Amino acid sequence: MRFPVIGLSSFIAGLVAVHFVVLNALPGYIMDKARSRLLGAGLPVHTWQMSPRVSPQTQTIVRPAPDLAYAICLIDLSGGPVTLKVPTWPEYGSLSLFDAHTDNVYAGSLDARLPDAPGALTIIVATADQPVEAADGVTVVRVKKPEALALIRRLAPSQDLYDAAAALVPISTCGPA
Repeated sequence: MRFPVIGLSSFIAGLVAVHFVVLNALPGYIMDKARSRLLGAGLPVHTWQMSPRVSPQTQTIVRPAPDLAYAICLIDLSGGPVTLKVPTWPEYGSLSLFDAHTDNVYAGSLDARLPDAPGALTIIVATADQPVEAADGVTVVRVKKPEALALIRRLAPSQDLYDAAAALVPISTCGPA
């Protein structure tokens, strides 16, 4: 009777350990690897970077949508809060913010067709201990760790629309608040 109890206890302890690793350690590891890969590829911190138009030759992520134009910004909050300001888009568009644990902590629409769409979304990203004063129309997003990643997606099924989306990157902001 003692051996089945020990075996069952060991099995349950193993399940708890695997559960902890999968839910807590693995997402942070994945985000750290993604950030390292992006930094290694020359992506600067606090700068929006447009990805090349999606084609079979440029697919660096799993199954990206070829009709979307993507821009990414690596965020480092160790020096203080960061402001994101992103112009809206005449079609579908979104701004997503991912924390160091790969959680999507913010998702906002960039669709200018919405009735109350502003000309741009403005977000301040900060850790819980960083003081932030937000003005009207500014959203404050808090993250637990100082590393984050922002991603813009805009519907751009043609080269002309992709070029128009790329023209918005230089006027977008991703930098210290």
